[in-house]
Amino acid sequence: MLGYTILVKTRETGLNWTNQAGLKGDRKMKKNSFAKASLTFLLCLLIAAVGCRIGPGSWRQSKYERIEQLSAPMADIEAMDVDTGFGSIKVIGGDVTDCKIEAKICARAPNAEEAKQLAEKVKIKIEPVGKTLNIIVDKPKVRNNRCISVSFDIIVPKKTNIECSTSYGSIKLRDIQGNVNVRTSFASIECENIEGSVDVETSYGQIKCRNITSTDINARSSFGSVEIACSPETSPEIDADIATSYGNIEFATPPGFSGRVDLETSFGSIRTDLPITVKGRISKDRIKGSVGQGNGKLRLKTSFGSIKIK
Repeated sequence: MLGYTILVKTRETGLNWTNQAGLKGDRKMKKNSFAKASLTFLLCLLIAAVGCRIGPGSWRQSKYERIEQLSAPMADIEAMDVDTGFGSIKVIGGDVTDCKIEAKICARAPNAEEAKQLAEKVKIKIEPVGKTLNIIVDKPKVRNNRCISVSFDIIVPKKTNIECSTSYGSIKLRDIQGNVNVRTSFASIECENIEGSVDVETSYGQIKCRNITSTDINARSSFGSVEIACSPETSPEIDADIATSYGNIEFATPPGFSGRVDLETSFGSIRTDLPITVKGRISKDRIKGSVGQGNGKLRLKTSFGSIKIK
């Protein structure tokens, strides 16, 4: 048993697409106001669903916070899985042998005493299962005009596979040499200095991934821009699949990228700094071709936004 210390995502025409080619769609961007309205409406629904029961008088709530610090050995652990229904998650890889966790527990209620009672009922559980360390939030159900959130600041050994999920809250990962799998609904995702595979998804929020050293990159957003920048050490033959419905996509390929390219937008422009050889029919909203003769794959798709690769 591990010991714990508790401190409180035809025909060949031979055309060559060169630097800064701009394919601008002849249709203007539409439905921006619809997207914003949808975001606001769904955000309210989500807050009600994941832990906050909001009703008349909610602006008069009292707030109570407490900090709980925990640690767990990682000698026989290869992965960490953290899940909080309502709250942010930040994970940093370090030169450590233990997992160090700081949980910020925040409760809101009509009066200070009830807010404190709700916060005190929240339990943070650490459960090792095989090679995975699970961090679980156990919190009480809340009535109308009550709310509980739990946010995490975590330090783990760099060579750890990370899985994070929250319904409402941002997720930030940095200095991880393992695979990362990240899910949130209404917030942004940021990843920096990641050396394993990257699989990230948010429904309503931006995605920014910088200095990524991986041959397998997947990023998905419904309402938000996506920015991916590969590190100089990344293999030229990457497999990247990036998509958003409402937002721009910007992708910085690794040096010497070689492989197939598929760029598509319905309402926006496409710009590339790479020499793409196009085969078949050319359309205003799609470039499908190749760079060199390699086995890389680059798929970028947005419905309402522009695409830029470099």
